[in-house]
Amino acid sequence: MFSNKSGCRWACYNWKLGRILFMENSIIRITILVDKGTDIVEFVYKPLDIDFMWRSPFPLYDQGFPETIHGKPGKFMDYYPGGWQECFPNAGAPCEYKGADLGLHGEVAVLPWEYQIIESSKDILKIKFWVRTVRTPFYLEKTLTIEEGSASMKIEETVVNEAGEKMDFLWGHHPAFGEPFLDESCRINIQCENVEICPGDGISFTNLKQGTGRWPEVEGIDGKPVDLSKVPPPDAKISDVIFLSGLKEGKYEIINQRSSLGFRFEFPHKTFKYIWYWRIARGSFGYPWYGRTYNLALEPFSGKAILSEAVKNNYQLTLDPGQSMSVDLLVTAFRV
Repeated sequence: MFSNKSGCRWACYNWKLGRILFMENSIIRITILVDKGTDIVEFVYKPLDIDFMWRSPFPLYDQGFPETIHGKPGKFMDYYPGGWQECFPNAGAPCEYKGADLGLHGEVAVLPWEYQIIESSKDILKIKFWVRTVRTPFYLEKTLTIEEGSASMKIEETVVNEAGEKMDFLWGHHPAFGEPFLDESCRINIQCENVEICPGDGISFTNLKQGTGRWPEVEGIDGKPVDLSKVPPPDAKISDVIFLSGLKEGKYEIINQRSSLGFRFEFPHKTFKYIWYWRIARGSFGYPWYGRTYNLALEPFSGKAILSEAVKNNYQLTLDPGQSMSVDLLVTAFRV
């Protein structure tokens, strides 16, 4: 049962997946898998009944005992529902750090979290979530807030190093967008300078020349410019991973020109210095996508992948024993 019948409200249900928590007001509805990394698998703009989040082809089912697997994508990919994940303390491919094997995108996305209702009324809803990592000595806490009449969700987040030694980490948020919100009418607004184009997942096809460039136009494989701010159509047969840096502000927008609906993500760009731009238009073949997916992700990250490479090249985040770091994030659905 929802806590209220109108205004801000919440409900949590136990299913074979574990606890599924709903946050809702008259404008937005958010669905969170508490026992699977606090994944946000639904972010619905209710006036148009449009979900921004992408659903992957993998079924949602009980993931059993959490683990990470070195050398393979492992548990993250097997239980990846799409939507929005927290990535910590590793980002990208598996690696080893201080003797610990860390899987794809780290630990917290495959761990169960705890939660507590901080404030609940028709006007405002605040819910705190927290988790301790298993293979590394971190405590991560975040509070999600929505208010009645607002299409925004605020995230206040803190990470604590509970070790008796200095610890390094990468940190990021991994929201993936899909149909019906995503189509070729979508345009991306980002104030940044640098573009680095890398191979996509699996056996990937691309229309981009690998290397570096400037946002938004980069060189295509045919020598012609490609505008990265324009989302490709579903059957473009492309797949790319792109690192954006030199951010002039901590914000991006995706706007669907057909529906006049947009999604805005605001974040502290002194902490999250990169945006990972992952796009697939049925152009990634073999494991894991087999040419069947159309999605796009714009992911604020503290650095490029991978934690072991970050430490080697000095682009990691670091906390001394007992030290903490906090950030505020804001996501908003809007009409144009």
